[in-house]
Amino acid sequence: MSRRASRGRPASLLTAALGIAVLAAVLLAGGRARAGTDCRYGEITLASRPILSAPSPTRPGDVVTSTGGGWSTCGGEAFTGFYKEWLRDGAVIAGPDWVDGVPDSFTYTVQQADVGHELRSAVSACDEDYGCYLPYAQSSNSVIPLNPPPPPPPPAPPIAVQGHVHDSSGAPVAGATVALYVDLDTGGSAEQGAPLDRVTTNGDGFYALRTSANGLTDEAGWANFAVEGTAGDVPYYAVATRKWDGSGAWLGADQADVPVTDPGSAYPVLPEDVDLDPQGGSIAGGGGPDVESPACWLAQDRTTLVATEIDATVIGELHAAQNATGTFTYGQGSHADSNISVGTNLGGSGWHVSAGLFKHVTRGESAAVSETNPSEDWAHRLLSSFVYAKYGHERRSDWDGRVCSTWFTLEPKEWWGGIWPGADESRYLHQCLTTYRAYENHFGPNTTFARSNYKLRSWAAAVSVDLGTGGLLLYARSGASQRVGYHYRFGSARDHYLCGNDNKPAKSTRVLAGG
Repeated sequence: MSRRASRGRPASLLTAALGIAVLAAVLLAGGRARAGTDCRYGEITLASRPILSAPSPTRPGDVVTSTGGGWSTCGGEAFTGFYKEWLRDGAVIAGPDWVDGVPDSFTYTVQQADVGHELRSAVSACDEDYGCYLPYAQSSNSVIPLNPPPPPPPPAPPIAVQGHVHDSSGAPVAGATVALYVDLDTGGSAEQGAPLDRVTTNGDGFYALRTSANGLTDEAGWANFAVEGTAGDVPYYAVATRKWDGSGAWLGADQADVPVTDPGSAYPVLPEDVDLDPQGGSIAGGGGPDVESPACWLAQDRTTLVATEIDATVIGELHAAQNATGTFTYGQGSHADSNISVGTNLGGSGWHVSAGLFKHVTRGESAAVSETNPSEDWAHRLLSSFVYAKYGHERRSDWDGRVCSTWFTLEPKEWWGGIWPGADESRYLHQCLTTYRAYENHFGPNTTFARSNYKLRSWAAAVSVDLGTGGLLLYARSGASQRVGYHYRFGSARDHYLCGNDNKPAKSTRVLAGG
């Protein structure tokens, strides 16, 4: 049922004239003007209510569109315009606003306040004779906006260190807590709080620790990490060096040292796992890192430099025989990137050394150094000077002030340069055409061979460091691509051979040149 309402808008002179004519007709007809037998002239009829359309789901910032509805007038009287408005839960929140012309579509932009409430539109059509249709015709459907979806989670940081945790028998340890810390390499004391990442090993004892590079790397992109684990009362500890590739990935030392200019190289670069084995001692007795939460609430790690010393470290070998000259170069470009194993002493239970515990040495700015064999049939290990530091580590709870655990590490700190021959290795020269024949390469007279692409590894104890350890032997992997090189010049007296286990196994250093 509609009710006529006057809009109170002034009519044009033409409209007024038409009104007088209609009035005369009304009077002549006995006071009632009709367009037919069943409607009053100009009477507005609602044929269909407005309809809303909107994105699904509808969220703040989206646009809801309403049709103007379907309308007709008795006798075809023209519409002069319409009123529009928007309602939230039945209460008007926008309008009414006048729009000239035939009722048409209009829009509303959803606000945050609309979330969870029912939105409808409403329309009142008007003409000059009848006025405006009342009550406003509300839309036949409604829209209930929802909150915006939560932002997508940020991508997971890249894996920095991964590996397995094993017990003393070598069996995998499930449920061990493993945490990642930046390994504080300082000249004095430093503190750090929460770990960069913390995970629990799966049924295979596997873990993967992630972190971004923000604030962790030096100017060349290297970072040293401490990997600390707890399984019950048993402490685990390892260190790992990583290089940020600048585009979203951490590289192990071997991966970082493969020349980009040689992507087809056969140099094997495999994923570097850092496996954790029991380090001895007991966490209950204060020994070793305790990373299992909530065993050490609000823990802070404090690292203190205890002492330093300089020791000669094996950085490679030089072998040359029978009419050949060899030159070994270390620290090309005034840099020496080295990875040398770290000894650990957890809770006074004794020093432990593992060939898998490597730490990146701070690069020294010494000039490049080299060694050339002074005579034929000359083979020696080559030594250089490194600074080693003993650090004390303490984990203290900020919750109750309790010292949860203490341990010590013996770590390489800086290359000091220099190179000189060490142990005589001449006993290996005769193996050139016997033991290593499978890896023999033939060179004719007056030829040369050079290599400066791959890192070198010494497979035996590289350095003996005291610092209160009673002469702890550390194994070393020293040098890096483009910074360590061999160069051989063969004479003219005979054919020559280059042989040995050069890169067989991977990264080995024993190269024998001669013929």
